[in-house]
Amino acid sequence: MRSSIQSRLLISASLILCFFLSLAGFVIDKAYKEGSESALRERLQIHLYSILASTELTKNLKIVISSNLAEPRFSQVESGLMAFTFGHSGEQIWRTKSSTGYSVKPVVDIPAGERVFIISTEANNTNYLQLHYKAILENKFNKTAVFEFVIVESTKGVDIQIANFRSVLWKWLVGITLLLIIAQLFVLKRSLRPLHKIVSDLEAMQQGSRQQLGSHYSVELKDIAHTINSLIVNERTHLHRYRNTLSDLAHSLKTPLTVLTGLYEKDRFNSGDIKTLEKQTLMMRQLVDYQLNRAAAKGHQTLTESIPLKAVVVQITDSLDKVYFDKSLNVSKQLDEIDFYAERGDLYELFGNLLDNAYKWAKSQVHITVQKPIDLQEEVSGISIVIEDDGPGIEDDKLDDVLKRGIRADETTHGHGIGLAVVKELITLYGGSIESLTGELGGQKWSIFLPGKIK
Repeated sequence: MRSSIQSRLLISASLILCFFLSLAGFVIDKAYKEGSESALRERLQIHLYSILASTELTKNLKIVISSNLAEPRFSQVESGLMAFTFGHSGEQIWRTKSSTGYSVKPVVDIPAGERVFIISTEANNTNYLQLHYKAILENKFNKTAVFEFVIVESTKGVDIQIANFRSVLWKWLVGITLLLIIAQLFVLKRSLRPLHKIVSDLEAMQQGSRQQLGSHYSVELKDIAHTINSLIVNERTHLHRYRNTLSDLAHSLKTPLTVLTGLYEKDRFNSGDIKTLEKQTLMMRQLVDYQLNRAAAKGHQTLTESIPLKAVVVQITDSLDKVYFDKSLNVSKQLDEIDFYAERGDLYELFGNLLDNAYKWAKSQVHITVQKPIDLQEEVSGISIVIEDDGPGIEDDKLDDVLKRGIRADETTHGHGIGLAVVKELITLYGGSIESLTGELGGQKWSIFLPGKIK
């Protein structure tokens, strides 16, 4: 089952949100834990300095520690804060009242002036942080002795503090995540509203209540709406042309069919009837070919590819050179490197008909020019096509009939007819122009301009 864009975006954004909030929660939790443990270590060092300040070394190298320590928990049993002092050989010399029931081992190999932190776990699963410090004390007689001081404190208070912080942190993060997901859902619904609007407008078009999409969409959807409108216009234009083509074909076939129907009523055909039958049949075939070519012409499309015109012309002329090889024509080509956005079939139909007529009626020369017009304004885009031959050309009084829309096959002159009518139809579809000029070669010269996008 395919999910909607909204659900896919919501799920993806929610997963990313949960991942980054979880990562943030993990980092914050770890930072708070390290901060709490660092604070505990700093407190132990403060207690150590307090005891060192209350310690004196006697003449016979004995230590005396004041019983009135600044921290009252040293005097409270099971307060969780304890202190010990060990001699040079590791024997216990002094301990606080709070250390009742707790024992600790010295770390003999600590260098003097160094601190070592050790975590120990007792039988009741209570963790303790131990600070071991090797100090060198000096008495009034300039004699020194080495002692190891140990400060021990339970991590229970810190553990409870971290657990409480962790509980509050994750509750807030879960709540924030839910609020952000709801906010995302609201934002997505609001952001995707133009898509729902365009869908409803398309449904209205399908039902016939509107003809095309409007221009009231967001900036991101205006191009889509414009493209869809262009496609709709193209399809409607094609449908209208197909209907006109069928109507023209039906109208054009009426007379030949009437003549053939009259012949069928005869018992026997004479030579004149056979010629009439042949003529009308040929006419019908040409009419069908012409109308099919008209219907196949597409004109400007919304979605087209760029076609290299030089390659199209070269391919057609290479084929015609083989067909009219016996004429030994001198074909000159001036082809710019232009890519024109159009239907490939339309270009082959256009150049094919024009060049076939030029090759057919030329005596010895054919000139072909395809370039970008140099006399147009910069904002006007298109291509200029000039095809000239030294043949008999088309008489001026016959020119309009040759290019007439819907001309019948029996109205053609000098072989120019169906192909040129299709060329005219194509040029009209592209919004271009075609002119018949007097050429330097003395034959027929076609000058064509097709507007459109080039590169």
